[in-house]
Amino acid sequence: MHEIIESGVTAADPAGYVEATIRPDGRLAALRIDPRAMYDLTAAELAGACIEAIQRACSARADTTDHTA
Repeated sequence: MHEIIESGVTAADPAGYVEATIRPDGRLAALRIDPRAMYDLTAAELAGACIEAIQRACSARADTTDHTA
C-alpha cells in the first residue's frame, strides 16, 4: 500500500523491491531499491518495479490531494 508522510507519499512495487516517495508538489523525492533486487530481478524487471512504485506513489498522492481540495 502507500503511506502518507510529511514529505510526501511513499509506495512500493507489489513485491516490495522498490519504494518511491513523491513530494507534495509531485516531484520524485526518493527511490529506494532493496539490495535483493540485484540478485532476484533482471534489469528489465527492476526497471518495471521502479516504474510501478513511482506510479503507485503518484496515484496515492493524487488520491490524497483530491480529498483535501
